[in-house]
Amino acid sequence: MPQGPINLMALAAFALSVLGTLVPPAALGGVVCGHLARRQIRRRRESGDSWALAGLILGYLLILLSLAGLLLFGGFVATMFSIMAFM
Repeated sequence: MPQGPINLMALAAFALSVLGTLVPPAALGGVVCGHLARRQIRRRRESGDSWALAGLILGYLLILLSLAGLLLFGGFVATMFSIMAFM
């Protein structure tokens, strides 16, 4: 188990992913920082891998939910336009 200092990029990944609940593009930053942090943690033998992993999971989940919401909204708008075209 790594005993070095906590990787700050791992904390930033988690913070950005949490911020992604309010500002969806921030989740993408959380994913990027999470991957970079996990690589640094392995190379430098630092701690904080769990923070980076939590940031990755939350970031990917929020990105997936955002894309699903956009698809649903797009389908709704397309349906409404097609209904209005027949009226």
